[in-house]
Amino acid sequence: MVGRWIQSLLCASLLTGGVAAEQIVVIPDTVLWQGQRSALPIWVRLQLPEQPTELQISLLYSAQRLRILGLRTGGAESICPELSFRDTIFNGDTGRVDLLCPMAGGVYAGILAWLEVEILAGRDTSAWIEPLLVRSGEHELPLVGTRAWIRIEGGMPVEPVGVDELRIAVPSPFASELWVYYAVAQPGWVEFRLFSVTGQELVLEPSRVYVLQRGSHVLRFRFSPWQVSSGGYLLRMVTERGVVRFLWLLCER
Repeated sequence: MVGRWIQSLLCASLLTGGVAAEQIVVIPDTVLWQGQRSALPIWVRLQLPEQPTELQISLLYSAQRLRILGLRTGGAESICPELSFRDTIFNGDTGRVDLLCPMAGGVYAGILAWLEVEILAGRDTSAWIEPLLVRSGEHELPLVGTRAWIRIEGGMPVEPVGVDELRIAVPSPFASELWVYYAVAQPGWVEFRLFSVTGQELVLEPSRVYVLQRGSHVLRFRFSPWQVSSGGYLLRMVTERGVVRFLWLLCER
């Protein structure tokens, strides 16, 4: 699998003529056990515009089999010592993690960061992570990247791990009252924001709660008659570790 990683890097270099006109992002294939936690290297070769800007590297991954725990950099000597991330689940099987970092212009090559993951389930099957895009400021840059495969070996059954998710809101449609059922993977602050389809933000009370333990929770919101009107709304939940989840709602007054 290491050979395939190196081969993909060499092929990418040949495609670009040895100059990183195209950005190269590679995560090596590997083998992990069900329930195992591991840190996967994100190898990059980047040629960025001269003006300092924010670099964004986005990865898609199989959300049913992988959980993103965080990022680890190499400290002050790494390519980007001030790296942050956001994690979003699009549907039941696909998630997206965005790596964000202030970068000056120039050519960079090496390990950008270590992506910390946990294998959720799926013994004797595979998970995947795939580079999606590289953006410098407002400009999307050409990308060379291959899908990384993670072979999940069988093992003893493991205790289900926690997840961050917005599960359901009732009643549906809602009017003056809304009960939101959600789950968190670890204790901490959880923020809720509600937007109309036109982008207007509505005041929620409470808008921020501290959760003492991982697992399932429920939160109640009340609305005055003048606060909401019939139509669609988007509820956003952000956990303390930066995971973002969305839930579409319908209101009838």
